[in-house]
Amino acid sequence: MTGYDWAGRPGFDAWGNLPAEVETAVLAAGVAGWETVFDEIATYNETWRPLRPVLMNGPWLEELYTLSDRMLQLLLECCRRRARTAGELRELLGIPAGRVEFLDEDELLGDHLAMSGRPDILLTGGVPKFVEFNVGSDVGSVWDSEKVSARFLSLFQSSGLTAMLPVEAPVSAVDGRYTAIREALGLAPGARLTMVFRTDGEYPESHDPEKLVELLQPFVQRGRENGYDMDVQPVDWLSLDENGHLVGRGRRVETILRLFVCSEMPPTVGLQAIKDAVKAGTATLFTSAASWLISNKLVFAWLWEDADQLPAVDAALVRNHLPRTRLLTPELVASVCAEREQLVLKPADEFGGSGVVVGREASDGEWRQLIERGAAAGLHLVQDYSRPDRMVMDFVHLTSGEQERAEVPFSIGPYTFGRRGSGCYVRIGSQGEGEVLNLKRNVHVTGSLLLDGG
Repeated sequence: MTGYDWAGRPGFDAWGNLPAEVETAVLAAGVAGWETVFDEIATYNETWRPLRPVLMNGPWLEELYTLSDRMLQLLLECCRRRARTAGELRELLGIPAGRVEFLDEDELLGDHLAMSGRPDILLTGGVPKFVEFNVGSDVGSVWDSEKVSARFLSLFQSSGLTAMLPVEAPVSAVDGRYTAIREALGLAPGARLTMVFRTDGEYPESHDPEKLVELLQPFVQRGRENGYDMDVQPVDWLSLDENGHLVGRGRRVETILRLFVCSEMPPTVGLQAIKDAVKAGTATLFTSAASWLISNKLVFAWLWEDADQLPAVDAALVRNHLPRTRLLTPELVASVCAEREQLVLKPADEFGGSGVVVGREASDGEWRQLIERGAAAGLHLVQDYSRPDRMVMDFVHLTSGEQERAEVPFSIGPYTFGRRGSGCYVRIGSQGEGEVLNLKRNVHVTGSLLLDGG
C-alpha cells in the first residue's frame, strides 16, 4: 500500500500525453455534447462547464481505493482508542449534546461505522493528501458523478472515440452503496428502502421537493433493479400514523437511506417522526448518526498524535498521506501566525470546505485575526499546507459558447461502500477562484473515465 510510487507513476489524468489528433477529437465531442452530459447535474458553477472527463489510469485508481480504505480504518481505530460509545466520542470532540440528531449515546463504536465514506484528496507532486474524510451515507454526488461518467462514455462511443481511446466507466458507486446497505443491515430481497433528503440545504433544487423527487427517480429505479422496494421522500413529508409507524404520503417507511447531514437540522414534524421511529425500533438509518462523528477533523489531529505508536506501515501512511494536523490552542497562536504561508485553518466539524482558509491567500493581518478568533473559540485546527497539483482543463461558456483553457486545482473523492472502492467524485476549481474547492467558489462537479494500465 505505502510502497506504491505515487510520484513516479502519476495516473490522475492522461491529458497532455495523448496524441494531438485524439485531444482534438475529444474536445470536438465535448463541444457537441456538453449540454447533454451536464443536464440536471448538481454542479455549482453558473458560467462554465468542462468539455471533457478526467482520464484516470485504472490501476492507479485501484491503488487509491486501497489507500482510502486503510485511512478510513485508521480514523475509526483512532476513535476507538479514546472512546467506547458514541456519547463518549461526542464529548471528547467537544460537540454539545443534542447537536447531532438521531445520535444514540450508548451506541458502540463498531465496524459498521466505516461502511460508507468519501475522502477529499489533493495531489501534491502526484502524492495523495487526505484533507478531509466524509464518513456516513450522506457522502454526496454519488449519482451525479456516475451520470457524468456514463454520459461522457456514451458520447465517446457515439463519436467513435473509443476506437482511438479505449476507456470505461468506474465501477458503479450507486450499486456499491445499495450492496453495502443490504450487507450492513441484513436486508432480504424486496425489503422496503426509502431515500430521505433535506429541503434546507444548498443542493440545487433542494428547496423544491417535488422537483427533487422527480430528479431522483432514476436513483429509485436503480434501487428497484438492486432488489429493493424503493422510494424517495423529503424529511418534511414524513409523519407517524395512528399506529406509530413512520409514513410518507401514506407509504410505510422502514429502512432509511440517509442522504442528509444529521447536524443543525431545523425542528419539523418530519424530523421528530424519524427520531421517534428510530428510538422505537420501527425504522432504521443507513448509516447511523454516529458515523458523522468520525468525520470530525479533530480525529486527524488525534491520528497524528498516535503516529509514533502505530505499526511502521501505518505510521508511514499517516505521515506521507495525511498533512500534519494540530488543534489550535492559545499557546500556538504566535507560531501559527508566523507560519501563515505553510498552514491552512479549518473548523473541526464543518464540511464542504466551509470556513477553510489557506494562509497564503490571506494577509498577515487577516490571518492573525482569524487565528486569534479561532483559538479563542476552540475546535479549530491548523493543517500543514499541501499545494494542490493543477490540471489543464478546457471549459465552454454557458451562454456565449466561448472556449477557455486554464490550469485549475482539483480534488478527488473515491467512494468506499462496505470496504470496497467504487466510483470517483472529482471537483475542479474555477479560473481565478483560489485553492479552496467549496461550493461558494463556483466549483465544477464532474466524472472520470478509466484507461487501462498502459
